[in-house]
Amino acid sequence: MKTFSHLIRDVTGVTVVEFALISPVMLAMICGTIEIGHTMFARAALEGAVVEAARAATASMESSQELREAAIRASISNAMSDFPTAPGKNITIVTTVYKDFSTSTPENFTDQNGNGVYDKGEDFIDRNGNGKWDPAIPIPGKLGGPGDVVSYTAAFPKSRLFGTMTSWFGVSPEATLVATTIVRNEAVVRKTL
Repeated sequence: MKTFSHLIRDVTGVTVVEFALISPVMLAMICGTIEIGHTMFARAALEGAVVEAARAATASMESSQELREAAIRASISNAMSDFPTAPGKNITIVTTVYKDFSTSTPENFTDQNGNGVYDKGEDFIDRNGNGKWDPAIPIPGKLGGPGDVVSYTAAFPKSRLFGTMTSWFGVSPEATLVATTIVRNEAVVRKTL
């Protein structure tokens, strides 16, 4: 019969106890690393897909706007098909048309009061030399005409690989990835015969 002093010195089950304490932490770290890597890969794929779709849309000015929109959506959806989409969600694509690159971004300013918008009297960089602060100035249209500058923004609702596990830590089981590119449409429309 073993005495109490023998039980205190007995180390036969220590490995099992240590594994039970360490394994949840290690599992969370491994899954978190995989999740972050997969999300970064999906974001890079989305950025490439948006650039490629925008490039194709600017080079096909002879096609109708509906065909160009369908091609953009199909191109991005095809590129992102290997990544899980959040249940009940779809890719959203927003376009904004500008006359030229200088009107596609507002002039930089020093936000002295920290409200995120330009207020009269704040310092700004006057790019065009007109003496006043100019915001981004969009023009009507969805994909623009020849020579217009178009901003393409795609939002992809990605389902996390370990959605159930991330919810244990208070993290949403989905992440919305966003990519934007700005390109100029071809200035000449090729006529098809």
